[in-house]
Amino acid sequence: MRTPRRRRPAALVVLALAAAGLGLAPSPVSAAGEPCPSGAASCVVVTYVQTVDGQTTDTGTTLEYSLDDLKAQGSTAGVYNLRKNPKSQGGKVDKRPVAVGQRVPIGQLLRLDPDRATTATFVETLNADGVPAVLSAADLATPGASDYPFAKGLQPAVFVTDSGKLGYVRPLRNDGEDTNASDYFFSTGRLDLTVHTTGTLLAPAVVSSAGTELDLDASTTFSASLPEGTSGDVLTTRWDFGDGSTKGTKREQPTKTYAKRGTYPVSVAVRTSDGSYGRSAPLEVKIANPPKAPSSGTGGGSDLGGGGGYTGGGGLPAPFDPFEGDVDQPAPSDELPDVEEDPAPTAPVDDGLEPVEGYVLAGAETVPGGTPETIPGTQASTAPAPATQASTRQRIATWAVAAAAVLLLVGLGAASETRWLRHRLRHLRRAA
Repeated sequence: MRTPRRRRPAALVVLALAAAGLGLAPSPVSAAGEPCPSGAASCVVVTYVQTVDGQTTDTGTTLEYSLDDLKAQGSTAGVYNLRKNPKSQGGKVDKRPVAVGQRVPIGQLLRLDPDRATTATFVETLNADGVPAVLSAADLATPGASDYPFAKGLQPAVFVTDSGKLGYVRPLRNDGEDTNASDYFFSTGRLDLTVHTTGTLLAPAVVSSAGTELDLDASTTFSASLPEGTSGDVLTTRWDFGDGSTKGTKREQPTKTYAKRGTYPVSVAVRTSDGSYGRSAPLEVKIANPPKAPSSGTGGGSDLGGGGGYTGGGGLPAPFDPFEGDVDQPAPSDELPDVEEDPAPTAPVDDGLEPVEGYVLAGAETVPGGTPETIPGTQASTAPAPATQASTRQRIATWAVAAAAVLLLVGLGAASETRWLRHRLRHLRRAA
């Protein structure tokens, strides 16, 4: 009797399907803040600060919103989407909805305290990587204006999921290449919104001293260019070199060398003494193998040297740096320099050939196992070279010895066959 096959629990199938579904869904990072002032497990805390000479201080009462407060004010209208990479890197908009739950716009939270909301210059919120998600005063405006920056009339918001998770989301802008994946994340407890009342959002740009197309192992110096009228002194810069390395420094011009070929997006974040902050758009730096040095000329009046070219002596081109662009060359002159005639014979030019015994044929080419053969159009010598005669005699002697040896072997074989035949006939006669 066959033993009945055990069926796997249906729960395993359900878990597998759930895992597959999770693999398709976006996976935002999570930010962990300090405990909530009220002791609640999760909350949103709004703090107004000002920065003077690099010192940041709290300007007043801290506002706290519980999850119940957010759910009471929230809405589920609109669908938020994400784009993880710039269009230049092949990034596409993820059409699956995110920030599902009760959403409360950041501007709405600030307008709950209208006396202080008007003093806001920009708002920042740290994600799990410590990178601020920032919003300007224009980003906090009510939708409806012609210059409203976000698509579909959506607003930056905090949200609460049905399971009680707290999150932050910024919608895509209208420029078509905006990325907002780093501005979509969940919080594991407290979510801080820091409202600055001094300073502004900056728009720095990355400048590479050696350009955006570099050779492998070539170094370049990066600098941060700030818009005119930027107030405050730069306190810190944080560089992201696109190869996984970052550098937080007060130096505004770090030097970088890339060891692998590829395209690297380089960006910088800047903070000034009045609290201003800004992140640059990435500057794509392309690293390729250095070009091969040009082959040297060997005379003949070509562009690379020889008779009349710009040479460094001996028919070879003068050395130049292939990375410095065009080399300045002296302008040609119609006047020829005076040349003193020298009746004495000129010294022979060292052409790199080893001296041999006998005559040298102009333009001759050596054929393996034979004599030099003249290239058509050249003039051969009328007198045979002694070296050639000796070689001919040696070959004749070799062939003569070989022919004698062959004749000797044939004679020995014939004599042997004759003796054998005679011996065979003698036996036949006796037998008869």
